[in-house]
Amino acid sequence: MDLLECPHCLFLMCEPVSVSCGHTFCRRCVEGYLPSKCPLCKERLKPKELRGTKNNILLISVVEKCYPDGTRVRCQIQEKLKANEFAEALRMANEGLHSVPDNLSLKLYRAEANLGLLHLSDALTDLDYLCCLHPNWTEGFFRKGNVLQELGQQKEALIHFHRCLKLQPDFVPAKSQIKKILEMEGIAVPEEAPCVLQLVSDYLKEPCPITTLSGCQGPVHGEKQHPHTDRKEVHKMNHDSGTECCLSLCQAVSFLPAAEEDEEMMMRKEDGHGRGESKANRGKTLAVLTVSDFECPLCIRLFFEPVTTPCGHTFCKNCIERSLDHNVRCPLCKQPLQEYLRNRKYNPTGVIQNIVTQLFPSQLAERKQVHDAEMAELSNLTKDIPIFVCTVAFPGVPCPLHIFEPRYRLMMRRCMETGTKKFGMCSYEHGKGFADYGCMLEILDLELLPDGRSYVETVGGSRFRVLKRSQRDGYHTADIEYLEDLKVDGSDLELLQHLHDSVYQQAQDWYQRLGGRIREQINRQHGSMPEKEEDIQGSTNGPAWCWWLLSVLQLDPAYQTTFLSLSSLKDRLGHLRLVLEYFSQS
Repeated sequence: MDLLECPHCLFLMCEPVSVSCGHTFCRRCVEGYLPSKCPLCKERLKPKELRGTKNNILLISVVEKCYPDGTRVRCQIQEKLKANEFAEALRMANEGLHSVPDNLSLKLYRAEANLGLLHLSDALTDLDYLCCLHPNWTEGFFRKGNVLQELGQQKEALIHFHRCLKLQPDFVPAKSQIKKILEMEGIAVPEEAPCVLQLVSDYLKEPCPITTLSGCQGPVHGEKQHPHTDRKEVHKMNHDSGTECCLSLCQAVSFLPAAEEDEEMMMRKEDGHGRGESKANRGKTLAVLTVSDFECPLCIRLFFEPVTTPCGHTFCKNCIERSLDHNVRCPLCKQPLQEYLRNRKYNPTGVIQNIVTQLFPSQLAERKQVHDAEMAELSNLTKDIPIFVCTVAFPGVPCPLHIFEPRYRLMMRRCMETGTKKFGMCSYEHGKGFADYGCMLEILDLELLPDGRSYVETVGGSRFRVLKRSQRDGYHTADIEYLEDLKVDGSDLELLQHLHDSVYQQAQDWYQRLGGRIREQINRQHGSMPEKEEDIQGSTNGPAWCWWLLSVLQLDPAYQTTFLSLSSLKDRLGHLRLVLEYFSQS
């Protein structure tokens, strides 16, 4: 399939629409024949979202640049068809085919115009040709079945509806037509697609044994006849040779659940015939495109993970996320994107990604290299680490956060994307921006809200000292060094153990003297007081209960920061003793 072909109808995309899963189809396919699930990835598509999605502006310009003349003619014919000016549309399609006889899109429009004028035989001729070229074109076989039904050829129509349902089991229009035909014969039709297929297969086999596929008047691989024989001659072959259309009842074996060889044959025919010229011309057609055609309008660089908004504009994924942090509108057309932000389906637009990959591999490799370097830089946990300036966090103590500022939304997103899930927390300090000491926080859970805010569950980790301050994209960063408690042994360890046990008992006595309601509130917010640890030097940050007590006491941030800076457990216990004595007296 060519890069600019619609994966549903297999024709050159006209009014391309990029849906939420990242795949792109013609608007005609989206509005008329696309099932409730994407035919490629099977992701469920919401009709309301499809109706509100506008044409992909970038792809429209790409198609116009690659096919300037044909695009203009197709757009004019479509306007005539929409206005029900079928005679004028037919005239324009015939003129276009006179200049470009192998243009399949024009043949399709000519068939639509003939249908509008009720020239059913002429419409059937073009549909015959197109269906033989595209044996997996569900929409084409459905259209052809409808024409045959109008001509009173019910069984031939049933064969084509059966083919539609076999290609696409959730194609509701075909199932409805099958039900309509069979119920007129007094046959009850089940709801399940496999049962419907079997029922139609049995029904068609009864009057006429189906054994071979022969007499197809469309082009096949290796035939000497020019594939674009005059349509009158094709029509004559179809109707004067004793068959009503290119697929009679005796030619329907490949449409029924039979041998896999028939399916493979149809696929080979589709891939083989008419594709050699297409592949040869593809490079020439796409050669008019340049890197500047695929630059993100926000970062002015080659697209990296391009995503398309419902308003039809395309941006790098990271770029549109950062833009939505500040304003929930499209940066270009200002259309509201609240629903887009709420769903957060930032799936890359596949066709644009494929074009960039095929046409500009070296530039894309350089772009990816830059991105990887940025990610590696953001993953460094000692140099330029992100600093959240808010409060004092402590090792091992939970620190729930409500993120709403754009700069911190970006920070959280980067922490998740790099996989570190860590950032520094420091309290504010006048004149410096933030304190000289802080605590690393690790993200345990991040709940995104529909409006872009988030609730983040974090827990304290290592303490650090700030060596150098900086900024990145609006938030603070710092070069840091991690702090660890100095360990002692011998008699110093015995004295430290005695001091530890004494202060722990002092803390327990204070805690028990609190009223029941206050203890319940503390337990609900901070958890219960940790047990005394056997090895008081087992952790680089010392006993957990010390940090729990500091978070409960709610001291002045500057004094709390002093505790973080101390690398001596003895000094921290001494400060805690003084604090507990003060609170006990009060």
